[in-house]
Amino acid sequence: MPEQSETPEPPKEYDSSWVGALMKKLTNRAAGGHERVTKKGLGERLGWLGKRHRGDEKKAAEAAGVSARTFKNWLTGKAKPSAKSLEKLARAEREAMTGLVSGKERAEVDSSVKKVGTRSRDTRVSGGASLSATIEISNDTRPRTIQFGRHLPAGFMDEVRAAFIEGGEQAALAKMEEGLAEHYFGTTQFTITDVEELNFEGIEDPLGDGVGDQEGRYISDVEGPKPGDFLED
Repeated sequence: MPEQSETPEPPKEYDSSWVGALMKKLTNRAAGGHERVTKKGLGERLGWLGKRHRGDEKKAAEAAGVSARTFKNWLTGKAKPSAKSLEKLARAEREAMTGLVSGKERAEVDSSVKKVGTRSRDTRVSGGASLSATIEISNDTRPRTIQFGRHLPAGFMDEVRAAFIEGGEQAALAKMEEGLAEHYFGTTQFTITDVEELNFEGIEDPLGDGVGDQEGRYISDVEGPKPGDFLED
């Protein structure tokens, strides 16, 4: 008998509040932001991309992976993009959307995700990202606030951002949950719904030396614990 191919699992559906919270941090727009851009006519989409590049059509063309001449022909209707070119255009749009977040906000997001230790005086205090939501794990569903930032590796949010650029919102959420599964929960069997807050503020460093107080401790401006709480393993 011929071998039966396995039926691929359907893509995971993410709670809209979870999608919206992450997209707000990545693009400063609500969920579905890129979909709304793609519903515009081609001329409007090209004009939107041009605005994101401060009116520089050459840079917009480079972002879309075509020559300035081809970009101009699209704008004037002398040519139409192929399916492959439309995929490149969509990628360029998503990349431009990540630029809607200010440099300060982007740096704050990136610095609030950094795996830190507990005992070394050389460990820099960082990783204050937290999530308040209803989380189901091990058949236990309840509202929780998790401070996950200090468990994820430095540069992880760049990976999430890159996933959005390459594959859109679902890819970004998949990457985010992949990191939480590997570095925080220790399992993929969890569900996040009813997100109240996704916070990417950092951890306050009492002495300003990057290592906490005299005992290597910290104060979290997210959970608001008492001074002297130790970082978790």
